[in-house]
Amino acid sequence: MTYADAVARLTALRGGEHAGMRPGLERIEALLAALGHPERRYRLVQIGGTNGKGSVAALLAAILKAAGHRVGLYTSPHLVSFRERIRVNAEAIPEDGVVDGVEALGTLVARLDATMFEATTALALDHFAREAVDVAVLEVGLGGRLDATTVGVPAVTVITRLDLDHQQVLGPTLAAIAAEKAAIIRSGVAFAAAQAPEATEVLVRRAAEVGVPLRLAGRDLHVSVAGRSLDGQVIACAGPTWRLRDLRLPMLGTFQPANALLAVAAARELDVPEAAMREGLERARWPGRFQVLRRADGVLVLDGAHNPAGARALASSLREFFAGCRVTFVLGILRDKDAAGIVAELSPLADRLVLTAASNPRATHPDTLRAAVPASVGRVETAPSPAEALALAAGGRSTPIVCVAGSLSLIGDVLRHLAGGDTPCPIEKGADSMGPLS
Repeated sequence: MTYADAVARLTALRGGEHAGMRPGLERIEALLAALGHPERRYRLVQIGGTNGKGSVAALLAAILKAAGHRVGLYTSPHLVSFRERIRVNAEAIPEDGVVDGVEALGTLVARLDATMFEATTALALDHFAREAVDVAVLEVGLGGRLDATTVGVPAVTVITRLDLDHQQVLGPTLAAIAAEKAAIIRSGVAFAAAQAPEATEVLVRRAAEVGVPLRLAGRDLHVSVAGRSLDGQVIACAGPTWRLRDLRLPMLGTFQPANALLAVAAARELDVPEAAMREGLERARWPGRFQVLRRADGVLVLDGAHNPAGARALASSLREFFAGCRVTFVLGILRDKDAAGIVAELSPLADRLVLTAASNPRATHPDTLRAAVPASVGRVETAPSPAEALALAAGGRSTPIVCVAGSLSLIGDVLRHLAGGDTPCPIEKGADSMGPLS
């Protein structure tokens, strides 16, 4: 079996590459039992939430690695290469590791009617055991209560900012969504971002029901920004009995200090020394989340912003880092997302909109997306592909900033186009990467 064959076999499973997930724990538990319960061979950290969970996972993994741990990191979706989903010490799983994992699962996946996400999760956990990691950081795929990553006995759980998204699966209200995501709190110690009151109430109640200590940002944990520029941010993080000043955070975006606070607090719970926290924060990268690329013809900003809350955070970051500048947006949004809500958050900053569709089969057609654009946006154009949209945005533009946003699938298409291949995106400074894009 080749690597291409192995990935094709995974993406052919129920759910596929882009069709969502199938909640339930029976299948993942059966897969892990057949593999000898690899999730029991290392400590677990599980990170859920609506926005920011991937950033927290990457930050925490970098901190743990700096402390000398051998760290597995499981995230989704990938941007450029499937291999990005599964990493050990920041290095993407090798192609033969994917092949070995698919062969180890054998016919069991078909017999259980497992989804792509379930099979990939089992493959990741088995790979981590084969690679003898001592801690694995798992990003929840969807929700939490019935997500395939909700396995084993985590030492730490983290819940990032909660907002409305995937209502068709998780429920129509913030409280209902919070209940699904709060279910990952089941052992160890829990940390959570500052939330709306109705979400906070759900988290506090869940933690009390299962007897897990809960540390809340804004109540028990605090972060402040001492400085901010395109070279990075300088922050201070504090808890009830500790404070760390002058932490250097290269991840841009006004939302990243709050994510760094959760990563630092979780690392302290895992007995990571201060020096490793500083080193890990400074080395960590998370592509496609307010990623700023300086180019000869201006500035290119890449941000998934796939729901209104993410678009609001992107708009805040653009105002903070590029105050007074108008923006040309290259925008592509998936059909099951709130396109009107996303556009409403970004359009006040838009001098131009170039609408396109990612390669994802769920992508909204640009002509359909145009209906969500308010009349206040003077120039609206369409392009049949992300590469053509990028060229159109850059050619003869009247704004110094081009921002690609609306879906991680679109970000992946653009990164693949710029890099000229499917080399895995780097998540650490200095890691083997896409060269000038890092």
